[in-house]
Amino acid sequence: MNTERAREVDVGRLLEDRRLGRFHVTTFALCFLILFVDGLDFGAANVGAPAILRAFGAERGAMGTVFSWGYFGIFIGSVVFGIVGDRFGRRLGALLGVLAYSLPALMMPFATSLEQVALFRLLTGLGIGGVVPNVIALLSETAPKRYRISAVMAAFVGYSLGNATIGQVAAWLVPVFGWWIVFVAAGVAGLILFVVLIFLLPESIPLLAAKQPDSPRLRRLVARAAPELTIGPDTRFVLNRPANETKFSLVLLFTGYRRFATPLIWVAFFAEALTYMTLSAWFAVILETAGLPPTQAALTFSFAAMGAIASILALGPLMDRFGARAAVFAAVIAVSAIVYLGTPGLPHWLIAVTGILAYAAAAATHQSLNGMVGGFYPTIIRGNGVGYATGMGRIAAIFGPYFVGTLFASQLPLQQVLVFIAAPDLVVAMVCVGLDRLRKTRLAEESAMSVSVPGKQPA
Repeated sequence: MNTERAREVDVGRLLEDRRLGRFHVTTFALCFLILFVDGLDFGAANVGAPAILRAFGAERGAMGTVFSWGYFGIFIGSVVFGIVGDRFGRRLGALLGVLAYSLPALMMPFATSLEQVALFRLLTGLGIGGVVPNVIALLSETAPKRYRISAVMAAFVGYSLGNATIGQVAAWLVPVFGWWIVFVAAGVAGLILFVVLIFLLPESIPLLAAKQPDSPRLRRLVARAAPELTIGPDTRFVLNRPANETKFSLVLLFTGYRRFATPLIWVAFFAEALTYMTLSAWFAVILETAGLPPTQAALTFSFAAMGAIASILALGPLMDRFGARAAVFAAVIAVSAIVYLGTPGLPHWLIAVTGILAYAAAAATHQSLNGMVGGFYPTIIRGNGVGYATGMGRIAAIFGPYFVGTLFASQLPLQQVLVFIAAPDLVVAMVCVGLDRLRKTRLAEESAMSVSVPGKQPA
């Protein structure tokens, strides 16, 4: 009998021990594009904020409401689409998310008031938040274990590249067409991407093995991921995991080591969003308040997003090697640069350089959490685990930009406003130290378990 064919294949072990191949590259590229357009949509309101305020004759503080409604939509989307991803598949969750952030963006030119702009941002936010847990889960379940964090963080370079691109669109096209052009550009790109994904985006192999082990689609995907594997009609695909982790329950987020990990992760995402999401929302306005002309502020926004790409790519391998403690350095740099950005009397070039450094370091801190969170949760609850964690960040993002809007409305000095924005990243740094210690303890326990029970795989 052909033992290569008549066997049980643990797809979790099969995928995590593999070298990078065509299947990984395809999945990564598509997730990269999803996040690229996500970045276009997310950045459209941020970089377009000064022009929107001028178009509707509103004060700076009024944009706080627009940002908050957008983040409220992102919060709802991250939780709801995380559930969709766990129950019906990462592929469907991502497809619906892309559609959800594209269609409302195309409606933005019809907005005749800031209230309508806020409504469309709420609807767009559903998709912006919805794709994130599904992309993180899909990459975490596809990438080889030694590249897992790097793969997620590298994919989020697409998000930063989207921010950079929409900054260029704003700088060159908003003066010609008006504020709405940034939203139309994002919406059109999203619809094109949706069509591409229908034909090319794969489902998560571990999730299919957990939910539909006899699915023909699972066999086809395994054949693509492991072309050297001989798959016969008697080959069975399984996903080894604890017996109590066969379906989602909120209790599972707090089971075992996760009773410590989940609260720490939630605190980290909440605090980090108070810094990064608030900075992102107000960044163009902050740059103009610091003294940059509108076009230069838009270009600096774009260059800052490019700086974020470099910082994320540099931090990803460090996260794979050193764990959460690598994010501490990025957080400390972000705090220092954000506060310094508010120093009165800085020349234009120094405002731009400091802004780029502040945004890049804050973005790297943000993406480090996205990179590590999936590893704390098993496949069957990963979408929910990531969705709830990112949801905590979205809750913070609802209130952070709104509160900063009130600070601007009260004519508080810029540096004092920036101290409020920067301070939460100090909490992130402390939590990352705790998560790193927890990771080391967990790895030691899993190593001891695998030695004491030969062939047993950790969850």
